[in-house]
Amino acid sequence: MKITNKKDELLISIPKGLIDVQDIQDFLDFIRYKMIISKSEAKEAEIESVVEEINQQLREHNQSFVDARL
Repeated sequence: MKITNKKDELLISIPKGLIDVQDIQDFLDFIRYKMIISKSEAKEAEIESVVEEINQQLREHNQSFVDARL
């Protein structure tokens, strides 16, 4: 593995086959998430409200899926 520190970026080289592609995608998704929230002006309470709304919708969707299979 090689890490190159440049003026405005950090380059990470990983040998092919060392890490599962899904693990790399999860890491890149995490980095993207960090970039997005660093620019956010949302308050913690607003974020919690949106998270709860999403979770509720997921619960309802999953329950309707289970009900449809029964």
